[in-house]
Amino acid sequence: MLRLHSLAVLLVTVLLGLVPRASAQEFGSFEAFVDSLDAIGAIADASARAAATDALWDDLRAAEAIPFTSGEDVAFLWRGSASRVVVNGDFNAWGNAGWIANSLVRVGQTDVWRLVTSFPADARLDYKLVLNGSNWILDPANPHQQWGGFGPNSELRMPAWTLPGETIPDAAVPAGSLTADVRIESAALGEVNYRVYTPAGYADLAALPTVYVTDGHEYRDDRLGAMQTALDHLIADGVVAPLIAVFIDPRDPATGANRRAEHYIENPDFADFVADELVPAIDAAYRTEARPERRAILGTSLGGVCATYLGVERPDTFGNLAIQSPAYWVAPDLFTRYATAPPSGLRVALTVGTFFDGGDAARNMRDLFADAGYDLAYLEVNEGHSWGAWRAQHDVVLGHLFPGIVFPSNEDSGAPRRLVLDAFPNPSATATTLRFTLGAPSPATLVVYDLLGREVARPRDGTLGAGVHTAQVGTLPPGVYVVRLATPEGTATQRFVQTQ
Repeated sequence: MLRLHSLAVLLVTVLLGLVPRASAQEFGSFEAFVDSLDAIGAIADASARAAATDALWDDLRAAEAIPFTSGEDVAFLWRGSASRVVVNGDFNAWGNAGWIANSLVRVGQTDVWRLVTSFPADARLDYKLVLNGSNWILDPANPHQQWGGFGPNSELRMPAWTLPGETIPDAAVPAGSLTADVRIESAALGEVNYRVYTPAGYADLAALPTVYVTDGHEYRDDRLGAMQTALDHLIADGVVAPLIAVFIDPRDPATGANRRAEHYIENPDFADFVADELVPAIDAAYRTEARPERRAILGTSLGGVCATYLGVERPDTFGNLAIQSPAYWVAPDLFTRYATAPPSGLRVALTVGTFFDGGDAARNMRDLFADAGYDLAYLEVNEGHSWGAWRAQHDVVLGHLFPGIVFPSNEDSGAPRRLVLDAFPNPSATATTLRFTLGAPSPATLVVYDLLGREVARPRDGTLGAGVHTAQVGTLPPGVYVVRLATPEGTATQRFVQTQ
C-alpha cells in the first residue's frame, strides 16, 4: 500500500510539475499557479491529494510566498478546518467596506482556502484572517508582519513594493542619541513626557533644525515609525540634514491614558504648550536654530490634523508641516481656515494612502496648500492607514523640509568609505538631479527604475574621474522611482518622487 501511495504521489508530481517553486515565473504565470492548485484539489485519491498539497504548501512557505503574488494579482491562502474564512484589512477598511469581496473559498477537496484578487503592483497592505466569523488571527503562513497601535498585523507585500532599508538597524551607520523621558510641567496640560534625539556628531554641530513629533512614543518605536533608526540612516546618507527630533508622548505620565484625541483635535492648549513652553525649553537646552523656518511639527492621522492646525494657529513658531494620513473628517473647519488665511511662507510635506485613508480630503487640502503658494511635496502611496506606510516616508517628508546634501570626503580617514547617492529636489515637479562622489577614477553606472522594475533612464554609464558628479533625469510621469549607482567601490540606491 505504501508503494502504491508513493507511485501515486510521484505521478501527481510529474503531471503537475510540483518541483520546488514559489514564484509566478517558476509556475509560468499566476494563472498556472491557480490551475495547479485546482488540479491538486481535483485529485480523487485522498492520500495523493494530501501529499501533493503538503508538497506545494511547504514550497510556498519556504519561499515566503504566502500570500502568492504576481504583478497585480494576489491569492490569499489559508490551510485548515473552518466553516468560513475571510480576510479583512486596509483594502476593505477592515471589513467596513462590505461591497468588497473578502471570502476565501475552499479549493476542491483540499483543506486549502483561497481568495484571488488584485491590487497595484507596488501596494503594501495590513490584514488579518477571520475564522468562523469572530476569530481574528495573523496569517500563520506569512512571516511578514507590521505592528500598529493595537499590535501586529500580517503584511501583504506586492511584488513591486520595496522595503525601506533606512528603517533596518545597522551597526555600521553612525547612531544618534536619545534621552530618557524628560517630564515637563505644563500650565496648559499638566505633566507631559518627551524624549530628544540628537544626531551623530552632535557635539560638533550647531544651529540645527528641529522637528517636533506627535505620537512620539510610536514614531520612535522600531516596530512602528522606526524614526530614530531612519534618521540615523538618512542623515548619514545626506538625504536629511542633521536635526534634532523631539518625541512628544501623549500618554498621561501618571495613569498611562492616551490623551491624543483630547490634545490633537484643534486644541489651543496643546498648541500653546508646544509653542510657548516646550519650544523655548528645547531652544534653551539644545543647539537649535530658533526660527520658525527651521522648525517642523510632524504627525499622522489625528497628529496630522494637529500639525495642520498648528500651521495656521501658530505660524509664528512652525514654518514647516509634516502631515501623514490626516484625519481631516474630525476638523472640517481647517479647510476654511486655510482658504482664508493670510499669506505665509509655509513649507509642507503631505502624504496619504489610496486605501481608505482620507485621500479625497487630503487632495482638497493639497490644492489649498498649492493655491496658497506653499512649498509643497505631496505623495500618494498604494497603502492604507498604517505605520507600514508612514515609516517608509521619512526620506520624502523630512528630505523635503530639511534636505541635506552631505558627501563623503575623498581623504583617507582610515574607515570604510560609504558611497552616497543623492537626488534633489526630492520630490520634484521638474527634472531631478542626481549627485554622488567617487574616491578615484572608475566606471560608474546610474540606472533609474520605476516600481515595476523597468529601466526608465540611464543618465551615466562610463568611466568618471574622482570627485563630485551630477547627472540629470528629465521629467518623468508622476510616481516613485529608484535610482541605482554601481561602481567598483560598491553600490548605492536612492528613491525619488516625481510629482505632478
